[in-house]
Amino acid sequence: METWLIPILVVKSNGMKSLLCCLSLLPLLMLGQTQNVDEKNIALNGYDPVSYFTQTTPVKGNAHYTATWEGAIYHFSSIENKAVFEQNPAQYAPQYGGWCAYAMAKNKMVEINPKAFRIENNKLYLFYKTRWVDTHQKWGERAEELREKADVNWQKRTPKE
Repeated sequence: METWLIPILVVKSNGMKSLLCCLSLLPLLMLGQTQNVDEKNIALNGYDPVSYFTQTTPVKGNAHYTATWEGAIYHFSSIENKAVFEQNPAQYAPQYGGWCAYAMAKNKMVEINPKAFRIENNKLYLFYKTRWVDTHQKWGERAEELREKADVNWQKRTPKE
């Protein structure tokens, strides 16, 4: 019989919402999941990863066009974008497993706003952004330094092959 220690964080300001958020991450913690996916393993909140590179704003994908890479299911807006992704998924998949790049520089795994992104050195970086917090802007002020820290922290989190 296995025993699981389940950390539960209770935050008074958000009440039940915070508790549910922590519990929703529980399967990821137990499985050692490094990809930022939802309960159905969908990455990027269903946005098409190729569209980040080909459009001015990301486009929501269609569940009829999917591809799986490193345990994450990606949706695409067209069969053409799916084919492009399948030719070179590492090129189009987000950095740091789809977690917030700014937070990864701080060694944290934080959800993203799929519309807050940067393409730098032909790589997709995603960010947490709300009305009050904009890590996308903070990243831009110190991108090179933060990218180096995030790269190191991500390497520590990902399994070695």
